[in-house]
Amino acid sequence: MSTTKEKRATQLGMNPSTAQHALKKQLMFSLAKKCSMDICFQCGLEIETHEELSVEHKTPWLDSSNPKELFFDLDNIAFSHLECNVRAARRDVKPCGTSAAYQKGCRCDSCRKANSTKASREYEPSYRRARYLKNEKT
Repeated sequence: MSTTKEKRATQLGMNPSTAQHALKKQLMFSLAKKCSMDICFQCGLEIETHEELSVEHKTPWLDSSNPKELFFDLDNIAFSHLECNVRAARRDVKPCGTSAAYQKGCRCDSCRKANSTKASREYEPSYRRARYLKNEKT
C-alpha cells in the first residue's frame, strides 16, 4: 500500500475504495429522495435510508441475449430496498400463472402494478401524515 493510500485509510478508518462507495451511495440516495425516486420497485414502499437502497435491474441481464446492453440500459434500472432486491434475485422468476410464480406476483408490469395498488391500499394515513410533517421541516 502506498503511503498516500495508507494515510487515507488511517484518516477514514476504512479502505478508501470502501469510503468512496459509501459516499456515492449516500449521494445517490439523497438525489433519489429529491427526485421522488425513493420508492421500492419490488414492494412499492418508501426507501427510508441509504443503507436500505439498492440498484436493481428490472429485467435480469445475466444470461440474457445481450447482457452488456441490458446491464447498462438506464431504462432497465430502478431502486429497491436491498432486502427486496435480494429476495427477488433468489427466487426462481417464472411468468404469471405458473406454480413457481412469486407470491406477490411476478416481475411483469401487470403484477407489479397490482402489488403496488395493494401496498397503496394498506398505506396508513397516519404514516403519510408523519412523512408530510417530517418533509415540511426540511
